[in-house]
Parts: sequence; structure tokens; C-alpha cells
Amino acid sequence: MRFTILEKFYISKYLRDPRRYLLRFNYVFMILGIVISVGILSAGLNLFEGYQRTLKSLLLDSIAHVSIFSSNSEYIPISEANRLKTVLQAHKEVTAAVPVITSSVMAQKAGAVRGCFLKAYDKNESTFSKYVVSGSPKLETDNIIIGYHLAKEFNLVVNDTLSIIFPQMNRITALGLYPSERQYSISGIYKSGYYEYDRSIVICDFETAGNLLLTEDRVSKIEISLLPQFTNQTEKIQSTLESELGDDYIVTAWTENNAGLFRLITLEKWLIFIVFSFLVLIAGLNVVSAVSTSIVDMSSEIAILRTVGAGTVTITRIIYSRIAVIGLFAVLIGQILGAGLSYLAIKQSIYTLKGDVYFIDKLTIFISPTNQIVIFFVAAVIILLCIRIPLRNIRNMQIIDVFRRN
Repeated sequence: MRFTILEKFYISKYLRDPRRYLLRFNYVFMILGIVISVGILSAGLNLFEGYQRTLKSLLLDSIAHVSIFSSNSEYIPISEANRLKTVLQAHKEVTAAVPVITSSVMAQKAGAVRGCFLKAYDKNESTFSKYVVSGSPKLETDNIIIGYHLAKEFNLVVNDTLSIIFPQMNRITALGLYPSERQYSISGIYKSGYYEYDRSIVICDFETAGNLLLTEDRVSKIEISLLPQFTNQTEKIQSTLESELGDDYIVTAWTENNAGLFRLITLEKWLIFIVFSFLVLIAGLNVVSAVSTSIVDMSSEIAILRTVGAGTVTITRIIYSRIAVIGLFAVLIGQILGAGLSYLAIKQSIYTLKGDVYFIDKLTIFISPTNQIVIFFVAAVIILLCIRIPLRNIRNMQIIDVFRRN
């Protein structure tokens, strides 16, 4: 948009002394309305983006990106698992291929019982060790590592004991199930931040799991971890492995059970964006009021400009550009305020997330450049449209009536 000499003169006059307009009562409330509404919108999106990314990161660290099961039996012989491990690690996308034993078990302490998820690794495996916050991450026979919330629920610490029960469906007597029950010493506490895992996980070595589950030299599956840049391509990798391994194995990707959750979170994030955008629209109504008042206040200047030959379009562009600078500046200040509000939200201790509801138990933020561009664009469009609406009254202004009143 090119400006005439007259327009450049008035715009530069404003830019040299913006306080003359910014300190007007109606402009102060207009700016506050824009800053607060954009700040709330930006903070909400920052928190939701942080929640989504944190949940995905913790989930991908806690579960296998791709899992391989035997299609012929419940277990895979350890010799075959080691062969598959060598084959899988040859793929450039794979960072680790880990044979594991998994089973549903029950934990019992002082009459309290909770369903748990048993996961057994080779003694030399350390993929889980970065989440062991207390005790030793080293796996030893007849020692177990349990989840943080499980330990908290049973009031357990390192070196305490916990009974693990495995109900054996193949050992049913006249008196009912004959479970396998053993007592183990707790050698470590596991805390990933993903609530479902932290309240149910029990980790041990192959020998300990074999004694409890009455299995020997067999694993349940092979868990594959991918490089970060390939975690969104699991379906493609799954298809490749299915073709390579044949019908003897079942290949599953993490997205099969969790893709719906992240689609729901993304939908909720943009619904929050739409709802909070109405706050900017309400601030836009305040802009309409402020611009209308400004036109009345500047009626004498407008009348003089009309008298010396300035056209309605020229005057409209002068006022529009002047107020648009204020509005866009307020939007930027609002985005900065939103970042500050987000930071305060994660630092406060009044409200915390409930892990059993939200999967994670702490607030996080992530300031996405894409989200900030969308926020600025939407807020700018709303504000600029609201500035333009009352400016149409300039063309209906009667110059003679203005001079008569003044």
C-alpha cells in the first residue's frame, strides 16, 4: 500500500509523538483489552502444546515404538529372539531391539492388592535406567524395580519387600486358581512421569520373571526403539518389517493404540484456540468503540483536512494506519504476556495435574513459532477489521455541522 505525501506527514507525525494518542482514555482500554485477550489465548495454546509434546515424549520413552510377537505361540525362544535382534538392529531407523518378557501380575502388601504390569529384561539391559530415581538400576535376581506411584501407594522404599502374584490359568484345582507367589526385595524406584506406567510397572531380570511365570529361555516379544526422526513413520516401518519377517511374526506400532489419543488432544487444542479467540473478538468490540470515539474527538481535524482538499479515502487511511500501529503493537505485547503467564502457570503450586486423569502430573509449556504466527494472524485480522468498520462513518460526516459545533 503506497501513501501520499499528506498521509506520510500525518503518520510520521503520530510515530514521532505516539503518546498523544496512546494516553487517551479510550485507547488505554482498547490496548488493555487486546493485550489481555491475546495473552490468555497465547498462554492457553502454549500450555496445551506443552502438554501434548510432553505426553508424547514420555509415552514414546515408556513404550516400544514397534513390537514383534510370535504368531504361532505366546513366547519366542531366546535363541530366535537374539537372531531377530541382530536382523532388526541392521535397519538404519532402529536404535535398539530389546527382547522382553511381559505379563499381568498382582502386587500385594499388608492386605492391599493392585494389578501390575511385569516387564523383564536381560541383566545387561539399561534402556530403562535413566528413569530410576532412587536405588540401583542394575537388575539382580530376586530383586525388582517398581513404579514411583506404586511405591507411594504401598508406602514402600528401596530395600523393602513386595509380594508379586501370578495367577496361573493352567493350574486350576478344585479350590480354584493356584497362583504363583513370590516375595522380592525392591532395589529401585522407577519414575518416567507417565502416570499409568509409574503406578503399575514392575521391572526385573529374565531369571526372576522365569521363576515367577514358570517360563525358561523364552521372551514375550521384541521391543524396537526408533530414532526420533522416524517415530512418526512407524506405519511405514511396520509394513517393511511385516514383509521382511513373514507370517510367523506379528508387527505392531505404537500408533495403533495411541493415535486416537493424540488426535483427540490436537482437536481439543484447536477447540481451545477457537473458544479463546472469542476473547479477541470481544476486545475487537472495544476497538470499534474506541475508534468511534476517536473519530468524534478528531472531527475538527477531519473537517479541516476535508476543507483543504483531502479526500475521504486519504483521511480514512491516515486514521486507519495510525490506530492499526497501536493494535498490532498491542497484539505483540499480548503474545509476550502469554509467554509470561504460561511460565507462571508451570511454576505455581496451587493447581497440579492429576496423573490418573491427564496421564502426566505436571504442567509444561512449549512456545511453537507456528502457533504464534497463527495467533498473530487471527488477532491482527480481527483487530484490523474492527478498526475499519467505524471508519466508514467519516464519509457521512457533514463538515458544516462540525464547524458549527466548534
